[in-house]
Amino acid sequence: MTDAQLDNAIVRHTQSASRWKTVCFSALLVAALSAASMGVAVRQTTASAAPAASATATMQSQAQPTVSPSPAPTITPTPTLAQVVPAAFANLNQLDGSSTLASAGVELNEMQRSQLMERIEDFRAQGYQASFVVVDMRTGAAIASYGGMPMYTASSIKAPYIVSLAQTGAVDINAVATSATADAAGINRLITQTLQVSDNDTYEALYKRFGAAPTMQWLAGTGATTGLNGYYGDVTAIDLARMWVNSYDYLFGASADAADAQGRTWLAQQMRSSLNSSIAAVHGEGEIVASKAGWIYGEGNLYAYNDAGIVIPAGSMQLGERPQGYVLAMLTNACARDDLLTALAQTVDDAMRAA
Repeated sequence: MTDAQLDNAIVRHTQSASRWKTVCFSALLVAALSAASMGVAVRQTTASAAPAASATATMQSQAQPTVSPSPAPTITPTPTLAQVVPAAFANLNQLDGSSTLASAGVELNEMQRSQLMERIEDFRAQGYQASFVVVDMRTGAAIASYGGMPMYTASSIKAPYIVSLAQTGAVDINAVATSATADAAGINRLITQTLQVSDNDTYEALYKRFGAAPTMQWLAGTGATTGLNGYYGDVTAIDLARMWVNSYDYLFGASADAADAQGRTWLAQQMRSSLNSSIAAVHGEGEIVASKAGWIYGEGNLYAYNDAGIVIPAGSMQLGERPQGYVLAMLTNACARDDLLTALAQTVDDAMRAA
């Protein structure tokens, strides 16, 4: 190759390299500009999409409001008899004893109040005095009509008196129930006759032997203001109800393996189907009714037709742990008016079932 030809080749190579540099620089410049353009587009898309997502979230929030979880239900344990008895005495203390219809621990609905008032008016419309107290043994709540008015007990005091002898230990009720000794057999006969046929002579024999002291000891701490004064005497329906709350606790609150369980069961049985009991008259055989009526028709210018006791629904068990039923005390001077006392006992039972 001549010198002229070599010079021409060098010139062409230099021109070719310059052109390639220009092409590469242009390509790099185009790529960089394209990348920058895409970045702007992405940022713009993201920015414009954000409000849409926020709006969607707002719409969902409006369409589906937040619901707070419901609190767990409160489970109230059933009170035991050991809790109900003091509650009953406390409610009896709070009753307005002079009111036509008073309550403590419960609010009567209009139907209950109307029906009970109608029964009370039945006595008053026919010239009689009447008072009653009912205690719900599931809760200790109490309802009364003239519950603080002292009235003659007649034989309605006999059952509480005998329970007081057993609970204070004045008599060995297990020995009496089984006639374990000649003396126990004699007391068995006195109690049976007193409770089942309301024999005055057998009651007086018991009273002459044991007196009023066991009863007054038995009532200590119950809030009673009237007790036993002589064989009979005047008491209020509130205090007679206190006696039967005590009796419920003694007769039905003990466990089956209690030392005197056999005697308690026997004693309660003697009060079943009590003579002339208006309370027993309105209940079926399946229910437990332990009651004692009392009456006098003018002897000594005294007039009374009373009934008091315990009502427990059929099938009730373990009453110490799950007390059921109620205590009712009715004191009136409506001699021989079974219809009035039975109607009152039925209305009270209806009210207790509805409670």
